[in-house]
Parts: sequence; C-alpha cells; structure tokens
Amino acid sequence: MSRIGKRPIPLPKGVTVTVANGRFEVKGPKGTITKPFPSGLAFEIKENAGYLSIQGNTPTEETNRQHGTTRAHLATAVTGVSEGFKANLKLEGTGYKAESKGSTLNLTLGLSHPVTYDLPKSVTVKIPPESKGSVIQLDTFDKDALGQTVANLQAFRPPEPYKGKGVRKDGQKIRRKAGKAGAKGSK
Repeated sequence: MSRIGKRPIPLPKGVTVTVANGRFEVKGPKGTITKPFPSGLAFEIKENAGYLSIQGNTPTEETNRQHGTTRAHLATAVTGVSEGFKANLKLEGTGYKAESKGSTLNLTLGLSHPVTYDLPKSVTVKIPPESKGSVIQLDTFDKDALGQTVANLQAFRPPEPYKGKGVRKDGQKIRRKAGKAGAKGSK
C-alpha cells in the first residue's frame, strides 16, 4: 500500500467531493474540478469527520502506484477549489510588456509581431499598474491549467542566459553566461 495514498485528505468547510462513474468531482467556493481515477481504488468520504481517504481494492504494484498519484491529484484539487493557486511572471527586456483585454493577453516580446494568447476559462489575469506591463499575475483553482498557461507563455520567449531577457517565473534563477567579453581573457 502506498505511504502517500494512506494519508487522509482534510476537507475544508464548503468543499464537497462526489465519486461516480470512474470520476471524482470536487466543488468549492472557487470552482469545480472533475477528473478520472483508475479502477481498483475505493473512496471513503467522512464529511462529518472532515476528511477523505482512498483505499486500494487489489494489492498489485500498478494499483499501489496509482493509489498515491490519485491521492495527490485529489489533494491538489481540494486545495485549488478552497484556496486557489497563483503564479507571477516577469517580462525582462527592453520594450517587453503585457496588456490584458478580457480573457486575451497581448504581449510585446521583441518579436516582429505582437503575440496574442487566449487564456483558459479557469485562469484569470491581472497586470499591476505600477509594473507598467512587466509583471503578469495569474490566478486559478486548477493547478494543471495554471502550469500549462505558464509553460505556453514562457515558450514565446524563454529566458536566455546571456542578458536574462525573456518571460520568467517569479523567483526563477537563470544561470548567466559570460558571453564573448568574458571569454577574451582565457587565452
């Protein structure tokens, strides 16, 4: 049995979990997440006790692996619908800026054309006015959608190691290279 899968998941107030037809649905104040789960697992919901636990029906190696993974996905969904997830992106470079219009994000990233990105329905964007368009704040209840959105935005202009220009996550460290000027003295 999986050590991670054995741990109970605390259910905050206002969060409900329903399991039916090979899918679990987590509803909370921020939204609803529905995901499939593998066969061979049983859910035990004790709402009055305030927790949810998962048991594996058949003790096989595959069920053991899926047990911990399913528990992690379910715990992430519970956290998402109750608290939510946030990510901050910083645009580094001369003239790099972002503007939001509804669910569309318009980016100027030093390319020959402006970049338009349509955000998923579950992700909201905010650009603080004091940042002058160089900071993008993303907020959502779905961690998968947030991660994919951040990856898609970074794919337009990944951070480069020489000047550090590009779209980077808040707190992301970039290993800087010396470039041609630093290589002259190594003869």
